[in-house]
Amino acid sequence: MNSPKIIVLGAGIGGLCSAAYLVAQGFDVTVLEKSPYPGGRCSHRQWGDYLVTTGAMMVPMGPSSAIRQAFDALNVEMDMVDVTGRMRYRMPHGDYDLPPGGGGLAGMVTFAMQDEAEAAKLLGHIKTALLDWLPLDNISLREWFDQYTDNEGVKQLFDGYCSALMGVRTHELSAHDFFLFLKHSSKGTRFGLARQGNLALMNALVAGIERKGGKVLCHTVCKSIQTENGQVTGVQVKNAAGDEEFIPADVVVSNLGPDATVNFCGGESMFERSYVEQLHTNATPVPIYHVAFVMDRPLVPDFDGCMVFSNNRNLIYLEIPSAISPGQYSPEGKYVHTAYGAPEHFEDANLDEELQRTIDELEANFPGFKHEAEILVKAKFSGKYPAGRRAVGRCMPVNTPIRGLYMVGDGNAPKGKIGTESAAVSGKIAAEQIAQRYGRALSA
Repeated sequence: MNSPKIIVLGAGIGGLCSAAYLVAQGFDVTVLEKSPYPGGRCSHRQWGDYLVTTGAMMVPMGPSSAIRQAFDALNVEMDMVDVTGRMRYRMPHGDYDLPPGGGGLAGMVTFAMQDEAEAAKLLGHIKTALLDWLPLDNISLREWFDQYTDNEGVKQLFDGYCSALMGVRTHELSAHDFFLFLKHSSKGTRFGLARQGNLALMNALVAGIERKGGKVLCHTVCKSIQTENGQVTGVQVKNAAGDEEFIPADVVVSNLGPDATVNFCGGESMFERSYVEQLHTNATPVPIYHVAFVMDRPLVPDFDGCMVFSNNRNLIYLEIPSAISPGQYSPEGKYVHTAYGAPEHFEDANLDEELQRTIDELEANFPGFKHEAEILVKAKFSGKYPAGRRAVGRCMPVNTPIRGLYMVGDGNAPKGKIGTESAAVSGKIAAEQIAQRYGRALSA
């Protein structure tokens, strides 16, 4: 009972972090990954002479981050370039750079509204939402703003902000979930760019897992999750040699997403009714548009941070990794750029049209872009591989009605967490529940 065999399906950030926490406590853990690389959407691929992200760019790295804590649990260094505070917001009437000493929210709101008195009133309501009365989840963030201001500038600001961080617009995000996230995003939050790319970062975590006795097996495809009498018994896989085999397990942690995991278990009939009904509630995945390109110069001169856009229909984010970590993402004299676009309505997105508009808006914001840039990647994170398997605040729980089956990743994130951090937190929650089940305390 005290030495369970644990299988983790998928080496995304949620799967790897759960494995890191568990092996640090002495559990027998094997991670199975179908691709040749770890990291999932928090990785990089070599594209000729350039490193291109598979999704995530900015990675939380402060001491309170579940990602940092997973690395610390294994004494693995996070090789990062700290980019905390290097943010520029483009609004219809100009650009706003966050001040290095803090106070960014007040400055952003004032700049967006162009009226100090009105901004002060709205900031008072924001303070109340953060400290005294957290709005309920029955109104959208847009509706929350509508009750206090008719200033479209500040609504555009937060529309771009939410799209860049969460992939959804203010009319699609509950006020409750937004302010819960903002409350958790304390002044101590730090984030950065992996100095040598996310793949190197994930490889370091894998090496730490293996040093603790865990295994990470790539080229291994899950065919099914086997259960008996409501209890996990193991997984059927196709291994790297191309042979099918059954791997017995007492615990399975799935980083494959809620819907895929249910299917691997044999379908919805294997699960209790309330779980299945929740699975179908707000089940729409969140798409994102990704454009990676290279230029002979940085598109934004003398800028080594992140740029968020509130003046477009789709373009929301731009970053120049080559300017942040010179010599790592591209050869000298070349600059890799990463841009993202978000749908105007994530549940009814026109993928092809909006991806093209994202590119057009790069040209509109930076005339000459189309002439100078060599586009490396034009991608739509959608379908089976969306940017988010569930929208913020609409996720499934980590535990399931099947004993020994847990799910991690952005489809199983707790409220108040977003992006890569939310996936890592789900991994920590799963590890805590497993440790408690087997009479151990998670020290990380």
